[in-house]
Amino acid sequence: MDKIEDETIWLTIGDAAQRTGVNPVTLRAWQRRFGLVVPKRTPKGHRLYGEVHLAQIEEILFWLNQGVPISKVKPLLKESQTKAAAQALPNQALSDAEQNQWLDHIEFLNQCCLEFNAAGLNSKLTELSGLYPFAVLKSSLYWPWLNGLNGLLLGRPDAVCVNGWLEQELAARIAKKRLSQLQGEAQTPSLLIEIAGGVKFNGLLMSAELLAYHVNHNLVSVTNCSELRLIIQRLAQRRIFILPKPQMSPSETRELQQFIHNANSDVYLVGSYAKVVNQALGTPHYNIGQLLKQCGYAVPAHLVEQHTTADGEHHE
Repeated sequence: MDKIEDETIWLTIGDAAQRTGVNPVTLRAWQRRFGLVVPKRTPKGHRLYGEVHLAQIEEILFWLNQGVPISKVKPLLKESQTKAAAQALPNQALSDAEQNQWLDHIEFLNQCCLEFNAAGLNSKLTELSGLYPFAVLKSSLYWPWLNGLNGLLLGRPDAVCVNGWLEQELAARIAKKRLSQLQGEAQTPSLLIEIAGGVKFNGLLMSAELLAYHVNHNLVSVTNCSELRLIIQRLAQRRIFILPKPQMSPSETRELQQFIHNANSDVYLVGSYAKVVNQALGTPHYNIGQLLKQCGYAVPAHLVEQHTTADGEHHE
């Protein structure tokens, strides 16, 4: 590596992304469009990130998680670029215009759905994916948008059609990313199994979340727990993630328990309802950060320390 100013540590953009959970595309976009996290450069032009950059990324994530749009973050950053204080955002800290930016994105996506505008939908999601880490998009965009869309479509004669179209578009988008990761890795992928009956789009968003943390996987959906035994003989995966539904009968819980016992793989429950089902099974529960770290994946520290699920439950 080319020599530059001394510091305790210098990281490549890939290493910085792995440490913080903010992908390289997003780090470049923050620098190019908003002048944020400007790295050092080697004589050959390679980006290098030190501890001060990591601290600024952490502070930016703090503000993003408070609902501040990325375009409004820069004036809020401390001059020292150290950690943001772990305190609630003061009342009225966000202007109405700032608060409405996410609503504007959601309104645009809703209009794309009503018009079956696949190009507009994918263009907007690609734009936002380049500016925000998935954890921020999940809480600030995806769940508010998808939950609100159900209300918007309530009573409309085209509700089933619109929902079906959107599910196909999101599935195609996520499948394309999943395939791209699978083709780039020689290791046997994990398996994500969704048990039908949960919140609509839950399986797709969990797949997108695993992709965000570079967990290569295939996605399978079953209608009930009894079907799990039908696929157990086909499994070659070392690791299986199961996305349970919110309410499981005693017989379904027994089927799931038998599957976990008989599977020749490590099996973990994930998603909003994993904690309840783990309690019913008498198995330990981990948030997604803790779980992925336990599985050997590189996970940012803040994801291990705490995580808020889609149902609003806060885990420490």
